[in-house]
Formats: sequence, structure tokens, C-alpha cells
Amino acid sequence: MPANLQPIFALVPETSFATVTAATTDRTGATMTNTVTLLTATTNGTKITQIGAKVAGTNAATLVLIFISDTSGANFKLFDEIALAAVTPSTVITSQRAVTAYADLQLKAGQVVKVGTTVAVSAGVNVFAIKGDY
Repeated sequence: MPANLQPIFALVPETSFATVTAATTDRTGATMTNTVTLLTATTNGTKITQIGAKVAGTNAATLVLIFISDTSGANFKLFDEIALAAVTPSTVITSQRAVTAYADLQLKAGQVVKVGTTVAVSAGVNVFAIKGDY
């Protein structure tokens, strides 16, 4: 018999933010130098529908690296990458923004999402997650 007979929906919708300025090039997850925590899944789990990035100013081309840990908050693995093209914003050119949507990215309690960039961006890259906690 199924454990849950009713569909579940996120109880607490939220947008989490983290700002990255320094570069990391380790895609293995062995060293998390210059990465920042975007979110930690709550007691009943978390569902992520989008992860995106918005550069706060001028940037060279870079990648946003997205890592997800195991339930102990350790042992990170590269989950995804978001490409950001080089842009010099002005009064008529917007700064770079990119978003990846996930149909069903669900995390167990204790899992951590960390993000980093492959090129340092002095203006900062604001990484965000559109999520809901169960």
C-alpha cells in the first residue's frame, strides 16, 4: 500500500540567493573552495523548480557550477552548469541572466546545494533558486 495517498505540494515557497565572486575550477566536488551555499534542504525535503544567475555588472564568459551533497551535507557532486556569456551592461544593454528549469528536482533533508563560477566576477554573480519546502 502506498505511504501517501494524496498529492503533496510545497508548504513554504521561497527564493534563495547566494553571491559568488571568486572562481573555482574543480568539477569533481573534492574541494569546494570558493563555492557558496545556496540552500540546505529542510526536515521534510525541498523541491527546486529553477536555478538561475544574474550578474551584477560586467562579466567575462563564465559557467555557474551547481553541486549537490549527500544527506550529511558532504560529498558534493557536480549536478549542472549554467553558461553566462560575456556582457558589458550599459543604459541600453542588460547584464547577463540565465535560468535553468527543473521538472522534478527534489532533495532529501540535509542535502546542500553549493554554487561557484569558473571565472572570478568582481561585480558578483547572484545565483538564485526558486524552491518550495515540504
